Amino acid sequence: MLADEVRSGAYVGAIARAVRPGDVVIEIGTGVGFFAVVAARAGARHVYAIELNPAIALGPEIAAANDCADRITFVRGHSAHVTLPERGDVLIEDLRGVLPLAGDHIPSVVDARARHLRPGATIVPVRDTLWAAPCEAPASFRADHVKAGPAPFGIDRRVVDARVREHWHSARLTAEQLFAPPAQWGTIDFATVTSPDVAGRAEWTVQRAGSLEGVCVWFDTDLGFGCGYSNAPGCTPTVHGQGLLPFARALDVGAGDRLVTEIRAKLVEEDYVFAWDTTFEPVEGSGRAGARFRQSNLAEVSAALEELHLWRADRRPALGARAALLHELVALADGAHSLREIAATLHRAHPGAFAEEAAALRFVSRSLAALEGEERRPPSR
Repeated sequence: MLADEVRSGAYVGAIARAVRPGDVVIEIGTGVGFFAVVAARAGARHVYAIELNPAIALGPEIAAANDCADRITFVRGHSAHVTLPERGDVLIEDLRGVLPLAGDHIPSVVDARARHLRPGATIVPVRDTLWAAPCEAPASFRADHVKAGPAPFGIDRRVVDARVREHWHSARLTAEQLFAPPAQWGTIDFATVTSPDVAGRAEWTVQRAGSLEGVCVWFDTDLGFGCGYSNAPGCTPTVHGQGLLPFARALDVGAGDRLVTEIRAKLVEEDYVFAWDTTFEPVEGSGRAGARFRQSNLAEVSAALEELHLWRADRRPALGARAALLHELVALADGAHSLREIAATLHRAHPGAFAEEAAALRFVSRSLAALEGEERRPPSR
């Protein structure tokens, strides 16, 4: 992401204009603190740089190398679990993936807006606009998924092909691979957004003949102060690339054909479920058949069917020896025992679980590190 000159250059320009001398700046998802240093150089009185990833350990060194270590406080954890000593005048964030609809990006901004910012604070970015256009399949999709014939080597694999076309795919397309001009299907205003879910409708008139495989999606971002960028096909490539919502099958299209796709994105737990319903209407008299598809990637983010019974609210679980071991581990993590003391106790109590005390120490260290990492994450919605 740092090497992406389009993205980084746009953010640097916006931050330099957004931050005024004396401002307090909050950055969520700071990484190694690159934009935090930019904010400090722009005149921020202090920057609170928040990051869950261990990469934040490099932050203080980056700040020291740029002579601003005294004005940046690096905070390890999720921004929704962090309490800061003061509120900020400016929020900086880029928690996107291919789209801004990525994990808990929007809930994190909503939380930061409520708990970390002063009223009227500046947010970078200001707004993301979501676009879509019908497209050919990118080369990567065709190479990985589209095979000649329904039964290569005599094996019927149509069920696999159908499931692949229910998934969201990352893509890199050119403007020449689109069949119609882009249509806007959503907007996210970061100063006012409250819901992570977005839904919209896009309509196109096909402009050329060819094999249409799906809908390409991307975003334009307005960072404010005349700065921004796009990951649209045809623009200078960015780290984001584009997304592909493939159709259930390729469509043979011609100029004048009409296509309508309704796109819905809903955050479920920590993943987005995308649904895309498409109606294809060929030009009358063309001889081409129309089509209707109802698709989603629900199967990709759902638990396996055979495991769904584990989620039933009325199930009465009876856990075994492993759970008892974890229970003892948590009880011993009381702030009074060292990792080595906890490991020795568990090794004596459960000799069959660990071949040697060193194995118990590895188990204790990894288990508690994972639990402490979870403590930094926000509670489930």
